[in-house]
Amino acid sequence: MERKRSPFAIPIFIAVAALLALLTYGVVVKQGGNKYDNALVEGKRLPATVREVRVLNDDRTASIEDYRGKVVLLNFWASWCEPCKDESPAIERAYKKYKDQGFVVLGADVDDLSADANKFIVENKLTYPILRYSSADATKDFGTKRMPESFVIDRDGNVAALQRYQIDDAWLEQNVPQVLAEPGTKSERSP
Repeated sequence: MERKRSPFAIPIFIAVAALLALLTYGVVVKQGGNKYDNALVEGKRLPATVREVRVLNDDRTASIEDYRGKVVLLNFWASWCEPCKDESPAIERAYKKYKDQGFVVLGADVDDLSADANKFIVENKLTYPILRYSSADATKDFGTKRMPESFVIDRDGNVAALQRYQIDDAWLEQNVPQVLAEPGTKSERSP
């Protein structure tokens, strides 16, 4: 006697296999994720990687260390990135709102031609400093995988919050005032 196979057997098998693959991926990412992501999940803060990078439209270099004593939002972006364009008004608003309280935004333009980066800055009316990062350095230093990505760095130079995609006013209001309210242990410096 021949056994009949249900017409749902193959789709159910595929769904179960996909679910197992997704669970396996989740375990691997949680255990092998970026050091900053993992530390924040554990309630810890790690020092932000310090690297001297070029300042856009300038011959000088700068680093996060130059802003020790301030709360820094390091925002990785690229001119071709639509979510980067969408988030830029919220970032500019936060910069204007909190800059007199020891807050600075450092835009981190990744692998753009200067003309493209400058067009992005003008179109989005950005007024904060812009650094130039290579994608290799951004990935090595902060584990960036896509644009945009943002890191709130406390007054002592530790990553206090991060977002691995687009941020908005609500995310900024949840993270920036809280970190600004924390006392730093280092003295404030201005670059």
